Amino acid sequence: MTDSGLTDLDKKWFDFTSAYVTKLSKTGGHDWDSLSEEEQELAALWKLEMDMYNGGFIQFFCNWGYDCYTHAVRCLTKLQANECLDIITQQYSIIERLGEDDRLTALWDIPKYLTEEETKALDELDHRYWDNTDSIQEKTFQVYGYLQQ
Repeated sequence: MTDSGLTDLDKKWFDFTSAYVTKLSKTGGHDWDSLSEEEQELAALWKLEMDMYNGGFIQFFCNWGYDCYTHAVRCLTKLQANECLDIITQQYSIIERLGEDDRLTALWDIPKYLTEEETKALDELDHRYWDNTDSIQEKTFQVYGYLQQ
């Protein structure tokens, strides 16, 4: 991780949560059952945070899928990160209608079938997420700090 104005807390959080992504990667990246519930949550939180601040919810969901989304929801619930939780559940509700769409052959097909209004709503919610005040990093250590080695 390059230092681009990151605080010590940023680096500490990144190192802590990315360890669980690394553990998941050793299983091929998709065997969520190989992780404990807490490890699933922290790996999903890392993926959520990295993608939300990079490309937004569509990038997160299309990269990682429903299982990762549900683990992230469970984590945000434990963290009581209610603003973030509200935003991503609203975003999921926008794409949920495509869940059984026969035109989808991969998650990255989702953006092709969104209406202009849906795309705009997702973008607005991404901006709300970027401005959230949930203090994810601090809450992560308050709730999961006992896992630190």
